[in-house]
Amino acid sequence: MSLDSIVRLHQVKQFDEYFSTSNQAVAEKIPQHPGRILDIGCAEGALAEQVMREKQPEAYDGIEVLAHVAEKAKTILTRVYVGSAEQIVPELTSQSYDWVIMADSLEHMVDPWEMLRQVTRLLKPGGRLMLSIPNVRNLNVIIDLFLRGRWTYKPWGIMDQGHLRFFTRSSLQDLLTEQNYQIISCTSNPRNRWKRLPGKAAARVLSWLIGRPSAYEEFITVQWIVEAKKSGA
Repeated sequence: MSLDSIVRLHQVKQFDEYFSTSNQAVAEKIPQHPGRILDIGCAEGALAEQVMREKQPEAYDGIEVLAHVAEKAKTILTRVYVGSAEQIVPELTSQSYDWVIMADSLEHMVDPWEMLRQVTRLLKPGGRLMLSIPNVRNLNVIIDLFLRGRWTYKPWGIMDQGHLRFFTRSSLQDLLTEQNYQIISCTSNPRNRWKRLPGKAAARVLSWLIGRPSAYEEFITVQWIVEAKKSGA
């Protein structure tokens, strides 16, 4: 997919919240004085603003594909690179960051495998990767696919029209392990789980029917929050 195609997919998003919200669950995982941070897919810099205010990093750089969105981020972050992360990241200096944040951006990558290899290169020894990523095993997606025969893209959410890759918890964990990451934690974002009782009840019944009660967590999860580090670091 060309850069122009990627840009067009995102330019059609007209509602402000898509580029201007901070992921509280990600911000809470970042420790005090985290050193140098790279935020791949920084949008307007809402997450950066929160982390910079609350955690006092040494530097907070970002990458944003949309030039007009990056303009606001430039007023907040230490430095903002404008363009495709898959073109920019390979040009950055090895072992230059303590943390790399990919808050809902890995699923937008043409080649997430190569992106994770490049992120490993960017991280200092002991460096951490923080991901938030949609959960395609969510019951709403399952119902649409298996009961209604629909795989319908939307302007936002799990089925965002800009998503090129889809992950379950196990496939994401496999991807990270294959790319030599050690998973520190993989948790459901509590702020956007299914909260409606009928949906929760249906998820519980389905988990019992397949003989895996623990799958209930996956069926009601909209987004996974993952912290990982490269093996041996």
